[in-house]
Amino acid sequence: MKQEVGEVRPGQLITTYGPGAIMDAVNDSLMILDIGFWHQNLEEIHDKRLASFLKKDYFKKIPVKGKKDLPSIPFPYSHICSDLKCREVFDIRKSFLMDSYLKYGPICPSCGKKSYPARFVVSCAEGNHLDDFPWHWWAHKRKGNHDCDGKLKLTSTGQNSGLSSMTVSCSKCGAYNDMGGATQKNSFEGMTCSGNHPHMLRRERCNSNQIIPLQRGASNVYFSVLRSAISIPESENLKQKIISENLDDISMFEDVMPETGVGNFFKKKIYPLGIFEDYEEFKKELQIHKKRKSDSAEETQQYEQIKEIEYEAFTNFKNQSDKGIHFKAQVQEVPVDLQKYFSRIVKADRLKEVLVLLGFTRIDSPEPEVKDVKNIVRLGGGNSNWLPAVEIFGEGIFIELNRITVEAWVKNNEEILRSSEIYKNLYEKHVESKGWSHQSEKDVIYVLLHTLSHLLIKQLSQESGYSSTAIKERIYYSENMTGILIYTGSTDQEGSLGGLVEMGEIPRLRKILINALDEAKFCSNDPSCSSQEPSEKSYLNGASCFACTMLPETACENGNILLSRSFLTETMESEAVPFFEGLI
Repeated sequence: MKQEVGEVRPGQLITTYGPGAIMDAVNDSLMILDIGFWHQNLEEIHDKRLASFLKKDYFKKIPVKGKKDLPSIPFPYSHICSDLKCREVFDIRKSFLMDSYLKYGPICPSCGKKSYPARFVVSCAEGNHLDDFPWHWWAHKRKGNHDCDGKLKLTSTGQNSGLSSMTVSCSKCGAYNDMGGATQKNSFEGMTCSGNHPHMLRRERCNSNQIIPLQRGASNVYFSVLRSAISIPESENLKQKIISENLDDISMFEDVMPETGVGNFFKKKIYPLGIFEDYEEFKKELQIHKKRKSDSAEETQQYEQIKEIEYEAFTNFKNQSDKGIHFKAQVQEVPVDLQKYFSRIVKADRLKEVLVLLGFTRIDSPEPEVKDVKNIVRLGGGNSNWLPAVEIFGEGIFIELNRITVEAWVKNNEEILRSSEIYKNLYEKHVESKGWSHQSEKDVIYVLLHTLSHLLIKQLSQESGYSSTAIKERIYYSENMTGILIYTGSTDQEGSLGGLVEMGEIPRLRKILINALDEAKFCSNDPSCSSQEPSEKSYLNGASCFACTMLPETACENGNILLSRSFLTETMESEAVPFFEGLI
């Protein structure tokens, strides 16, 4: 019997249901185990820039349905019998029978009826640990006899729909407690974190006494820590390609038998290909490969450097760039009336994004863009030389704003200059309050780019056939970059449907832009939205809310912060001169 208990798409295993997350299956809730428990013969993905940035050798592709399964466990372990006469709270690990579980799902050990996973779990404020709700401790909290090991029942009076109508009781000593305070942090005084990492099947020392109750389906149970890059194919000759494909075997022989091992491997596997004249030529090419890899590792120290390479790929060609099946783009001639605002518009017919999962956090969202992310649970304990990833094949539209116009707009408008300083200071304080490393400035130009991206995505979702959850953004901003990439994709090798890239044709893009700016003039939450000032309370946003500019979290690269439509077009309470003044 094949031991399958659920299905999930590869993209979901990276973004939503990676190791450490709780995933609802047909009969139970599950947790994917850490990558140390995965099959070791998964297909590899190579992206030199992203790998050097993350200090990994390569990535491994999330398996798709029908190829390989990933190991998982039922979690939370605590389950509750569905029979109203029984309602036992039990640990599924006791008397666990795999055949029965695969056939019927979780079954109550006392009455044999179907059961379901408990609704509550607990975490801690320090180590991102996760454990079952302390049912025995909670039931005996009032009596204080926590050593009692009697069977527990969870019953409901039905008097109201609140948690206070639910009671967990002990059949042995008669202790009981209602669930009224089960979601309040101050209800767990006197408890210490168990240090449990269920996805690793182990516990570690944790002295945190700040127990945080959670509902198992809550969004703050799991935040994936992701890094991605648009894969730009490098020009690589056939000899270098052969070395890349066999590098793992070459490295193994170098470790075990430095000279004879590599020589024998060359004779048996490489030389018969007829690519290299002799072993000396092979060794020279191998040294070149190692030097390139070393140089790449030294150069890619910041995430911004990856974006700079992508930006150059979109801006450093005249009419068309075709780098094989993974990158094809063509420049659209910018009309005279739009040249004031845009210096370059590119239709990206083919793109490949490599999306990598580093680990996860609980309770609070992770630090963005940095290499050494703080306070996260790293997959493989941080010791693995690979990480799980998916390849997303798709299409997009790249837009470069006219840098001269942008800088003049900031310099010549006192209100814009004032706002720029406010946003810079707010972002610095926001980063400091989170304990994050300050990587780059986020000023009014970043807000302009970010808001333009959101408005275009909203409008594109109405006209391209893709929902806003399927479209993503990449913001390119530094001293040398002023652009945005709006793209979509699929993990299928064929990629997306082509509906988005067609919107990059100038007549259609002009209409989309004008409609987006026109829509942004008014918001259903005006005047409160248009009069909003950027602050920590407003999530660093000016004139912005979910009714006008914010997007689903899958679409936005920066958590829906640093937005304001008043910089793009006139709003009810606008005092700033909008960047697109005169266009509509």
